[in-house]
Amino acid sequence: MRSFAVGCFALALAGACLAQQWQLGASGGVGFYRNVTVERAGQDAQAGFKLGPAFSVFAGQDLYNHLGGQFRYDFQLSDLKVSSGGEEASLAGQSHAVHYDLLFLAGKRGAALRPFIAVGGGVKLYRGTGAPHESQALGQFVALTHTSDVKGLITFGGGVRMKLGRRWCLHVEALDYLTRFPTQVVTPVPPSKLGGWLHDIVPMLGLSIGF
Repeated sequence: MRSFAVGCFALALAGACLAQQWQLGASGGVGFYRNVTVERAGQDAQAGFKLGPAFSVFAGQDLYNHLGGQFRYDFQLSDLKVSSGGEEASLAGQSHAVHYDLLFLAGKRGAALRPFIAVGGGVKLYRGTGAPHESQALGQFVALTHTSDVKGLITFGGGVRMKLGRRWCLHVEALDYLTRFPTQVVTPVPPSKLGGWLHDIVPMLGLSIGF
């Protein structure tokens, strides 16, 4: 995972260096998952991931007056979970995402305050990192596994970029990381039915330096 993260950031840095005006930054926040319903013989449960801290590094550039681009690597700690009727089971987990976003910027270059809308895509790796329990609660619905699953990723959201002097900027933003549900990590137990799209909404606060 360490080499994966370093490689992703190196790719971001190389892409940003091609532009005349670019930024390097880091941010942190919390990820809120919108989990899905598991159905089994007239019963149901909620399956997905718990709230967890998220961290990001990014490298980007202003392509035109109102259009920018940004490579990004995100790491998030989010335990796998299943819950029903007041009972819950969980397993330690994490995710890694790499994506490129287009930023549609309001205002002029150099303005003190620039709201933006972000739209992009990439890939997201989900991992169960804990040791599975021999007798998992609510195991009739799903199995929480020590495996990984890679999914295509769609990102969208928005925020505002505020100048803090000549080179520094404060970023306040929220992104929705949208993938198909990672059924290799949270695996439905037949005849349980589970699938669909998984939303991970992540508000973040960050700093960047411009060159």
